[in-house]
Amino acid sequence: MVSNATRLLTWPMSITIRSSSQEVLKDLVLLRRELDAGHAVALTDLGAVLARIEDIHALADQLAEEELLEHMASFRKDATGVDNTIWVSPKGRTRHAARIKVAINPPDTLNATSHVLRQVQEFVKINRDVLTDYWEERIDTRQLDRRLRPIASR
Repeated sequence: MVSNATRLLTWPMSITIRSSSQEVLKDLVLLRRELDAGHAVALTDLGAVLARIEDIHALADQLAEEELLEHMASFRKDATGVDNTIWVSPKGRTRHAARIKVAINPPDTLNATSHVLRQVQEFVKINRDVLTDYWEERIDTRQLDRRLRPIASR
């Protein structure tokens, strides 16, 4: 079944196995192994692609996230009162709930310090309505910038 394998996308489906549907049906165990490995199998004679649904969802999420990068608005401490930069994005085509991203210092850690976490929680609490309006694309970035309220400095 495995003929010329080509790179499709970075994650989760990394390889497209090109075969005819007759070749695929001859060895369903091999097909299952390829799908479980995160590979997409192109059925060349049918013009179709087989892939696991979770891989397709992950790919759709990845593409939606990449598209959102262009639309993310960043805000520094003067606008938010939070010590670290915050990014806010509209929903776009994502399938997850509203969220913001926070720069972490040092950048190679995944854990925000507790004071930054408290600041972000307070920022979200006092700006929930405007952040939701932006998420739902009821306002644009200029309106978001005008309506955001920074947290009190301590």
